[in-house]
Amino acid sequence: MAKQLKHQQSQCCYQNWVAQQRLDLNELLQALTNYPNDNDFLQLITNKIINHFENYSAARALLAKHDGPSYISPTWGSTFENSFLWIGGCRPSLSIRLVYALCGSQLNTHFAEFLEGVRHGNLGEISSTQLKGIDALHAKTVKDEDKLTSHMATLQAYNTSP
Repeated sequence: MAKQLKHQQSQCCYQNWVAQQRLDLNELLQALTNYPNDNDFLQLITNKIINHFENYSAARALLAKHDGPSYISPTWGSTFENSFLWIGGCRPSLSIRLVYALCGSQLNTHFAEFLEGVRHGNLGEISSTQLKGIDALHAKTVKDEDKLTSHMATLQAYNTSP
C-alpha cells in the first residue's frame, strides 16, 4: 500500500511538472510576442523555466528513494518520452547492473531496504543459485534490449533513407 502511494506521488509529481511546462511555454511565447527585444526579460523567463526543471529533478530524486523503478522507467510517460529514456540508457538491465554493483561492493546495505525502505537481508547473503538466476535474467534482458535496439536502428535507417 505504501509503495502504491509513493508511485502515485511520483506520477503526480510528473503531471504537475507537465502542467508547469505548459504554463512556462505560454509565458515564454507571450514574452517573445510582446517583448521580442527585451533580452533581460527573456533571460528572466528562461531562468525561471530552468529553475522549475531543477525543482522537478530534485523532487523526483527524493521520490526515487522510495520508488526507484519509477525513476528509471516511469509507467506514466508517453512512448515518445520513454524512447528518450531508452536512448539515454535507462533500460531494464540498469536495475540488474545495480544488483551486481551492490553485491560486488560488499557493503552491508540491504537490497530490499535500498529498494523499498524495509530490511530483508544482506546482499552478501545472496546464494550462488540466486546469483546464477540474476545472471540468467541479465543475459536474457540484454539480449532482448539488443534485439529492440537493432529493430529501432532498422526503423531509423528506413525513415532517413531518401
